[in-house]
Amino acid sequence: MKVLHTSDWHIGQIFHNYSREEEHKYFFEQLKSIIIKEKPDVVVVSGDVFHTATPTIVSQRLYYNFIVDLSRLDSDLQIVITSGNHDSPSRLEAPRPLWEAFNVSVVGMLDYQTVTDDFGLNFDASKIEIPITKKGVIIGWVLAVPYINGNSNIYDLLLNHLKNRPEYSDNQSIVAMGHLAVKSADITGHSADIIGKLETLDVQDFTEVKGVDYWAFGHIHFPQAIKGIENMRYAGSPFPISFNENYEHSVVSVNIEDGMIKTKIIPLKTLIPIVDFPAKPKGYDDALPYETVLMQLIEILGQKAYVRVHVQTDKPLTQVETASMIQAFEGQEAMFCGIQSYFPEREEGDELQSVKTLNELKSISPFELGCSVYQKKNGCEMPDELKEMFKKVCEEAEKQS
Repeated sequence: MKVLHTSDWHIGQIFHNYSREEEHKYFFEQLKSIIIKEKPDVVVVSGDVFHTATPTIVSQRLYYNFIVDLSRLDSDLQIVITSGNHDSPSRLEAPRPLWEAFNVSVVGMLDYQTVTDDFGLNFDASKIEIPITKKGVIIGWVLAVPYINGNSNIYDLLLNHLKNRPEYSDNQSIVAMGHLAVKSADITGHSADIIGKLETLDVQDFTEVKGVDYWAFGHIHFPQAIKGIENMRYAGSPFPISFNENYEHSVVSVNIEDGMIKTKIIPLKTLIPIVDFPAKPKGYDDALPYETVLMQLIEILGQKAYVRVHVQTDKPLTQVETASMIQAFEGQEAMFCGIQSYFPEREEGDELQSVKTLNELKSISPFELGCSVYQKKNGCEMPDELKEMFKKVCEEAEKQS
């Protein structure tokens, strides 16, 4: 059985106020070409199809049109799609009966039952045990497990159930999908708060499950074989979803034959690169002053790219300085995506005293606390104009409470 593994499309993402529709179309055209060349039996999409639970009509139309286009590439091609933590399970699954006409299986959620069956399952297993056929013969199965707050025990239960089905035989391949975080995974490009939104599981939770030929995971955007385990992979996002994802993106082609697997990483081209300008500095001493960076912008403005600007400064940039930076991008190919400021490190002893008890925290007003946080973060006092605005907000909030 041949599998093409992809995930984390995040259709509908707005990146620093820019639509990514053209980038998704560019990726979809690449994926179609890969499918034509690789001729997989099944394409598995391991969650986070959309960027939000309420995608726009434009995003949904883009998704529907693409999946229909894929299904028309080969009458034998099967497509299996599961939900991720960004997706609405019910919205993703709503057209399920219609998708079946296109050889597409979509699993957004588990259909729970009130009574546990003889296999220890309290949901309809047949819904997520997808048979993969070739010329009318079952050559393998996909366990299409959607995002369900990590529980590795479900795979053992599913395998036991599957192997008791009359259609199952030992010479059929098994692919297990999941949208979750594995503790041993390389989280390059991910921040801790993103990982924290999903329960993490140990890699042993999966290696101890016997009978799965390939684990097709989604959620972590950095493509990888987890801990070097070749049959346990994150396909990763198809192009950078944030400035932290400045690495090569890809899809995975997996060939399973006689219990042996062979994987091939297929690189994807990025339509619009992400650029840190100047090159991302290590800190204040490594950064360039605002005036220098503004003058050097001419080097990047003619390039089609998302640009995050880095400047060295002793105090927060003024509104005029920020506006001048933004104005430099107007009418240019490069797209402004914010300014990262680097402040000098404060001398030892200059740091504000930490609050040690709850009573100490209660004794500080929200206004004082906000001013302290601003000073600690920026190394200088909050400007008077900003102080006045912040004070009004605090007073209004206190009235409302």
